Amino acid sequence: MPQKSCNCAIDRLLRQDVAYIFITGAQKQSDTPTSKNYITYTIRINDIETKRRYSEFESLRKALCHLHPTLIVPPIPEKHTLMDYAALQTRVKNDLAMIEKRKRMLQTFLNRVAGHPELGRDHVFHRFLESGVVWSDVLHSPPLSVLPKNPLQMVVSKDPSIQSRSAVLSGNLIPIPPPAYPLKSPDPRFEESEKFTFRIANYMSNNLDKSQRKVIRRLGELANDYAELGAVYNGFSLNESGSLANGIEKIGQAVDASYTETANMVTSLEGEFSEPIQEHSQFAHIIKEVLRFRHRKHAQVEMIEDMLQSKMETLDMLQDMESEARRLEHALSGNDASTNEVDDSQQSVDNDDPFARNVDHRSHPRRAAKTWSRPMRMVNAVGHSLQGMIDVDPEATRRNQIGKTKDAMEVLQEALDIARKDLAGASSELQEELDRFQKEKIRDLRDMLIAYAKIHIRYCQKNLESWQEARAEVEKIQI
Repeated sequence: MPQKSCNCAIDRLLRQDVAYIFITGAQKQSDTPTSKNYITYTIRINDIETKRRYSEFESLRKALCHLHPTLIVPPIPEKHTLMDYAALQTRVKNDLAMIEKRKRMLQTFLNRVAGHPELGRDHVFHRFLESGVVWSDVLHSPPLSVLPKNPLQMVVSKDPSIQSRSAVLSGNLIPIPPPAYPLKSPDPRFEESEKFTFRIANYMSNNLDKSQRKVIRRLGELANDYAELGAVYNGFSLNESGSLANGIEKIGQAVDASYTETANMVTSLEGEFSEPIQEHSQFAHIIKEVLRFRHRKHAQVEMIEDMLQSKMETLDMLQDMESEARRLEHALSGNDASTNEVDDSQQSVDNDDPFARNVDHRSHPRRAAKTWSRPMRMVNAVGHSLQGMIDVDPEATRRNQIGKTKDAMEVLQEALDIARKDLAGASSELQEELDRFQKEKIRDLRDMLIAYAKIHIRYCQKNLESWQEARAEVEKIQI
């Protein structure tokens, strides 16, 4: 379910069907304290205009990923390519094609975010588009400033029953699973999604994107060769006369037209096919990261379950120790009482019978009980002394451990309830997101393939016209 709209000016504009975000310019600026150059991009939506640099686009995307770890946040152009702007100042000044490419890709990013049912309603995104807003202030104010560093320490689903209990997951007892944690009972749906996404990501990066770049590079080289060849034919025509010169010149013009159309095709293929392929290659890796997050969320549930089970076993052991200690204490106190009764009884007999005083008590059978009780009391005293050296009050320590274990179990049980609900909600929302993206991907690929076909059809038609004219001129050559 989409989040509630903030109803700010940007939000109202984005809800209009005709709303579209443009990047209208890219200007080189200098940071006065450090004397470093950078490019700012002018963003315009309706009559609202603001300027942002690449690092701010990057931090916006990171913020959206942190706020919505189960959503597929669109990619931005890779950082190392944009850094060429600062390193190659002369090239930046003259290479308008590079600047236009970056503008297109960042513009696509903004419009994809704006068209997303969740991301487009996020007020952090709206603040990025607002005029006069200092972006660093947004990064250091709520909601971004109050988020835990690790998204696993917060509730990520939209389940209202656990939204207010997010702090429980940030406790010291709650485990943070490693990325490579093997699940004991993985969800078959997402396990298959992970395999499919990994396969698509590898194929698009290592095959489709690489091959397309190679084709565009060779087409660019071909266009340069056509430009050189056209000049050669035009020069050659100057050495001839009459209809032959006209025919050679027309061939040169057709070659020049081939150069122009090939260069146009390269530009069109980059903007309408190659860039979308690069973008979807990045999308595949983004989906991998989102699925990995869900994997770790599932792992967190299993780790909490294991910790809770371990605490239960520890509590059972401590309670058994407590019961055994009480039993031994009761047995020892009963033994001491019985021994004292025997001693008192014997003393009474000795006092009443004067002849008994001269009897050798070592031969008396009841005397054995008294003889054995004294060593037992000595051993008991030594045992208590040793325990005292190790632990001043072992009984209090044991009961304290029992209390702490019960407290930990309560925290873990609450965290487990929240984590299970959060995992269920996040899984459901992620599946909806994957379904939404799949529809968007199919639409994008359809548009890309149609554009690819149209580009080649236009290229062939233009070349056909040029070469038909050249043929007609060549046929006029008199033999």
